[in-house]
Amino acid sequence: MFGDLSVEEDASSDDISLDGLEQELEECKNDDVVANILFEGTKLREYTKGVENNLRKVELDSIQDYIKESDNLVSLHDQIRECDRILSQMETLLSGFQVEIGSISSDIKVLQEKSMDMGLKLKNRKINDEYMRTLEILSKKLKFVEVDPMVKASKALKDVQPELEKVRQNNLQRLLTRITGCFG
Repeated sequence: MFGDLSVEEDASSDDISLDGLEQELEECKNDDVVANILFEGTKLREYTKGVENNLRKVELDSIQDYIKESDNLVSLHDQIRECDRILSQMETLLSGFQVEIGSISSDIKVLQEKSMDMGLKLKNRKINDEYMRTLEILSKKLKFVEVDPMVKASKALKDVQPELEKVRQNNLQRLLTRITGCFG
């Protein structure tokens, strides 16, 4: 169909000559296939223009929406910045609380240890009071043995006297140990 197109060769460049193209297109207008292609091409151009116009309209609308919402975006940005500042302050505050709680926990442990120590000393003290009463009774009995001439002369006393002296010495030693333990 387009076999009559001539190609002119120039020394400086290769150009295709479009002379006669219009004439050939006019001749082919009556051909159904070419007419359909030309018609569809025109439709496509119009469709493309419509799409481009729609895109421009949507673009302008979105720019207008952005301009309308710009104040809201600025406000939102400021709110986010303020929230970030408040959260930073809260983090600092909570870090301080965490340090304080650690310190309080350490103090509680020390107080618990002191309380347990005082409880043990009080328990020892109560035992010591009972022990002291028992020693007092023992001491009275030993004095009675030494003072009463009849008991002093008895043969039974001579048998148990070394054992009574051991009991007295052991109790004196325990008493000294407990006294130093209560004050140490």
